[in-house]
Amino acid sequence: MGRLCRSGGYLSRCCIGIFCCRCAVLIVVSFFRSRFGFFALALGTGLLVGVSTVLLIECVGRLQDIVFARYGSDKISWLANKSDWSIFIAPILGGVIVGVILRNMPSYRFHGIADVIEASAMRSGRMDVRSGGIAALAVWVSLGSGAPLGREGPAVHIGASLTAWLAELLGLDRTQSMTLLGCAAAAAVTASFNTPIAGVLFALEVILGYYALRVFAPVVVAAMGAIIVRQSVYGSGAEFSLPDYVIGSFWELLVFALLGLLAALMVQLFIYSVMGVQWFWEKSHVPMWARPALAGVLIGGLALIVPLSLGVGYEGTSMALNEELPIALMMGLLIAKLVGGSAALGSGFAGGVFSPSLFMGAMLGGVVWFVVDTFVPLAVSSQGVYSVVGMAAFASAMLGAPISTLLIVFELTVDYDLVIAVMLASAMASTFMQVMPHGSFFRWQLYKRGINLQTGKEYSLLRTRNIDDLICQNYIRVSPDLSVAEVEEAMCAGNRYIAIINNQKGEFEGSFSTDDVIVCGASAGREVNCEFAKNSANYSIPKSTSLIAALQKLNELESTYAPVVRTIDDMVEVVGVVFKIDVVNAMYDMMRQARSDETGGS
Repeated sequence: MGRLCRSGGYLSRCCIGIFCCRCAVLIVVSFFRSRFGFFALALGTGLLVGVSTVLLIECVGRLQDIVFARYGSDKISWLANKSDWSIFIAPILGGVIVGVILRNMPSYRFHGIADVIEASAMRSGRMDVRSGGIAALAVWVSLGSGAPLGREGPAVHIGASLTAWLAELLGLDRTQSMTLLGCAAAAAVTASFNTPIAGVLFALEVILGYYALRVFAPVVVAAMGAIIVRQSVYGSGAEFSLPDYVIGSFWELLVFALLGLLAALMVQLFIYSVMGVQWFWEKSHVPMWARPALAGVLIGGLALIVPLSLGVGYEGTSMALNEELPIALMMGLLIAKLVGGSAALGSGFAGGVFSPSLFMGAMLGGVVWFVVDTFVPLAVSSQGVYSVVGMAAFASAMLGAPISTLLIVFELTVDYDLVIAVMLASAMASTFMQVMPHGSFFRWQLYKRGINLQTGKEYSLLRTRNIDDLICQNYIRVSPDLSVAEVEEAMCAGNRYIAIINNQKGEFEGSFSTDDVIVCGASAGREVNCEFAKNSANYSIPKSTSLIAALQKLNELESTYAPVVRTIDDMVEVVGVVFKIDVVNAMYDMMRQARSDETGGS
């Protein structure tokens, strides 16, 4: 008896302990879901993403130290003094490893900023958490082996994956999940560039796509957490240290506007180059896993000629901004980065386009300065001015984010004397991109997946939902040999508004509503065959049609309903009917929820 008592007491204490733990968890979760508790969560997100971004930067740097034997304080000498074969082989070996990772990816691609934008616009901030870890490994290998891509885009995706997991764990609602996604993006950009203001606006302008006070405040808190981590490790200095630059003459504003146009054209060329590489691999039928290694041959070959084209490229960008590169080399680096970057992205290497756009923009600005200085040598600004302006214009066109790009350039260089030139070039580059085939690199990536944010976020959102959950069984099946009167009686007896006609083989032949029956009976008589009242089998909508497409079809048919069909072994089968009012209501609910997410409503 005593043993039983002791056992019962032990079980009671265990039950009490479990109950207390569950209560504590519920209290913590409720706290983070509250208005002020969410600020603590935003700060924690900023610290977490800041740490993950700094770890990515350090891991890439350490791998480059190993691969290229890069030791010492001079980060340029590792490229200038390396033997040709080590520079040539590194991207190939990295491509082999990346190919193996790519082969085991479910979608055969690595995720980036476009996926974060898609999660914000289409999935209420929900993302596949596992993709972030795999992307981190692939980015580490890709950039560590010299792939000419950026680290900022992957940092945003990794941070967003972490916060998506956190939002799911805490059971956050749609608005809080999307806000936390913006917090992750702001923190990643802040920790990458040491640019807190630009990080906040990048999250609002590019990732979330709207500005609201309820969202703005937590995003600022997250950026604050990230800047604490960044400056604790690297200090508070600007990424690029520049001399004092000034604009030589106001007539050059015309040239800076043209520089914006040139930057937009170069970005379009970059996008088409990536498309061309992807098309080439698809036509060649080379296995997916072998493509990065073969692209590594081209990247390594370019590095033999212009070693500074390897890696993220901050060293080369800094040299261009400080007027330390000859014009011929700048032209070579511009071409090498464009060719190498497009080959890397089109072949499966993991990385972003943020840093490459800064790199190519700085080189493009230097080349334009040389042309202007040669043919119009009238109070021309220095080469560094043109490189700064070109960097802003190119990045603005590539990202489709002129406001945040403008602030990134200012915070990177801490030079506000060029504000007019930088603003003009960024605005013109973005404007020109809007009238060109692809609004930005990210919009092109989304367009490939059937998401066109240029037509409006709501329109794309409606395309993501189909009519399957709106299909109902509010109809009867009738034989084609019945009269109109018999069909009318059957519909009244079954209290059904719609009738589907199937022949003896069970094949779908047409449909009609009670309105059609009444009109037919009044015009041709109630004893005629129901065939006279039917709408043809083309008067239908395929299963899994999107809400937008379904509404367009119903409007074309000028109908309040349509049968929903599917084809099995060349036989058309009716699975139900969908009513126009249900489609309209579903669209309204989605739009209302999207607006609620933007304004911070419940």
